[in-house]
Amino acid sequence: MAGFSSYTYHWTFRIVCFLFLLGLAVLQLFISRQEQTAYSGTSGSAAMLGSLYSSSLLTWHAKRFHLLEGEMAKAEGLFKRALVQNPLFIPAWLGLAELRNDQGRKPESQAILEYVDQLSADISRWRWDKALLAYQLGRLDILSRDLSYVIEKIPGKSRQSALKMAFSIWDDPQELLSRMGTQNVLYLFNYAAQTTQIDTALAFWPYIEKMGVEANKKDVLTFLNALILNKRIDIAATIWKKYFNSQSLLYDGSFQDEPMNTAFGWRVEKPKGSTWRIESGKGKEKSQAMRLHFSGTENIAFTHLSQIVPLASARKYSLTGWLKTEKLTTDQRPYLEVVGYKCNIPPAKTEIMAKSQPWTPFTLSFNVSEDCEAVQVRVRRDPSKHLDNLLAGDLWLRDLEIHNTGEIESSSDTKLLLHDLQIRDSGAIYSFSGTNNP
Repeated sequence: MAGFSSYTYHWTFRIVCFLFLLGLAVLQLFISRQEQTAYSGTSGSAAMLGSLYSSSLLTWHAKRFHLLEGEMAKAEGLFKRALVQNPLFIPAWLGLAELRNDQGRKPESQAILEYVDQLSADISRWRWDKALLAYQLGRLDILSRDLSYVIEKIPGKSRQSALKMAFSIWDDPQELLSRMGTQNVLYLFNYAAQTTQIDTALAFWPYIEKMGVEANKKDVLTFLNALILNKRIDIAATIWKKYFNSQSLLYDGSFQDEPMNTAFGWRVEKPKGSTWRIESGKGKEKSQAMRLHFSGTENIAFTHLSQIVPLASARKYSLTGWLKTEKLTTDQRPYLEVVGYKCNIPPAKTEIMAKSQPWTPFTLSFNVSEDCEAVQVRVRRDPSKHLDNLLAGDLWLRDLEIHNTGEIESSSDTKLLLHDLQIRDSGAIYSFSGTNNP
């Protein structure tokens, strides 16, 4: 009997809890419908609008009447009610100013904008909305301050939108910098580089140098990459040699650092069927080496370890280094290649590598024509047409260097010498000719 009583109590308690939770769910649904009606109700909502006391809701409905339904009188009434509830509610002021402008009452709209500008002097929120209104009203003084503030203080989408607007309004880099302020020069520089506005980015470059290249290394490398992609290799090479690689022609041929994957550093990818890693030497081998491993699962077309190297034109060079292989397969094995970067020169290639060989030195001679400013050094493997075409095995590279042989590639020695002297005498800031001659 006692067990039956306990069983009944247990089920009664569970039913009560269920009914209580059901009641809460119904209440929540009712409240949600009320809130949804407050935000989205249209026809038949006059009573609801009359009972609203929230400045944000009143402003929301005012904008709906103004922008979506074109009912100016209703919108104006709701904006004024929102400001009665909260005289400092900036969205309502901005909405009213926009309404006045659309009504052709521009002086009133200007006056409201000036009042809001004073009211929100140190407030980040709604700054972008105010900038948009200033743009509509042609108030470049207020717009400049707001865009400058957004760029400096508000990261993410708002900053990008502000940069886009600023660049679209002011074409001249110096006026743009004057409007946005030197505190924003790094953002302006980066945006110009990212959007390939190279001349504008170059105008900001002296400021970046003063700020310190090492402190802004990532941004500078992005800029160098933009220069390279836009065929401004001479300028990119001058900056590269000054701040990143003044000692050698090929950068980091001993693989002391991780690949940069940008500018004139090593670029490496991991296509399906291959991996890479930098290995330290063992025993007598003190040098570090780049190891490429091929898994034997793909008939891979490999060009995924490379470096763009700026070189003086009309010269003869040699690429030297050491390589080692182990258990490479197929008739098409990797080889080293030097090709022109954005220019046409005959490709220079080594023989395909042996299946297995100990550390072996190699030399690859190549020429740079008069119309070339850079070459690309890369490891390459062509796909095999045989049935057993899946590439497997390992390849190591170390101590890679490029040497200027001192020979002239072109027979026009006098013309080349005059060209060098003209550039040297011009005193150009970004002179490139001859900078890579060791």
